[in-house]
Amino acid sequence: MKPFFRLFSAVLFLLPFGLMAQSPVGNWKMSVPDGNGNMVPLKVTISDQGTYTVDFGADGTIETKGKYTLDGAKMTVQDTEGSDCAGQGVYTFKVEGDTFTMTRVSDPCENRGGPEGVMTMKKA
Repeated sequence: MKPFFRLFSAVLFLLPFGLMAQSPVGNWKMSVPDGNGNMVPLKVTISDQGTYTVDFGADGTIETKGKYTLDGAKMTVQDTEGSDCAGQGVYTFKVEGDTFTMTRVSDPCENRGGPEGVMTMKKA
């Protein structure tokens, strides 16, 4: 009985760390092409309050603000400031180590998610 109790205790202790690994909260960076094909750095900050900001050029100026909700491995995003499109986008997401990947399920905003509908970011 003692080995089972130890295993059960270890699982309960480690469970929160496994759940935290799937959280998109944090600072993320990636690069996106501009109109001329030049790569522009991008910084995305996702708060634990259900909001996010986007800094195009990673120059400290926030160009876009938005809100999000999570439902399991699905993330619904909606820009609230600085965007021409206020539609809600639905993405599946995965956090593995220092990589955060969002894959479009549906999104009326054409520029969000790029042509393939996949955004891959690294911890900033």
